[in-house]
Amino acid sequence: MPVTLGGITLPDDLVWIDEFDHDPVAQAAQRTLGGVHVLEETELVEGRPITLGADEQWITRTTLLELQALAADAGQTHTLNLRGVEYTVAFRRPAFRARPVIPFADPDAGDQYAVQINLMTV
Repeated sequence: MPVTLGGITLPDDLVWIDEFDHDPVAQAAQRTLGGVHVLEETELVEGRPITLGADEQWITRTTLLELQALAADAGQTHTLNLRGVEYTVAFRRPAFRARPVIPFADPDAGDQYAVQINLMTV
């Protein structure tokens, strides 16, 4: 299935590396002056991290420049289609990390970059 972010087509083999690192429940615990333990929990509706990519995940320079332009539009939300599921997301800052797979002084549009894209649900 194609992976898209805000209309940009990304490689379909991008891995959601922190898919199971998120706990959807927030918890606060404290003791009262009388020694009673008070525990409060609530469901977290937004803010789930979605980190896509790793050192082995590559995109072209052209796609990277499109991603950079999308990330530069501050305060915007985007639709992420991942594995057939749509998420409304915003960039977590820094929006992404990228480094050339093979560094060139004058890179071409098709040169490959290892990428990690940092998103969160909103």
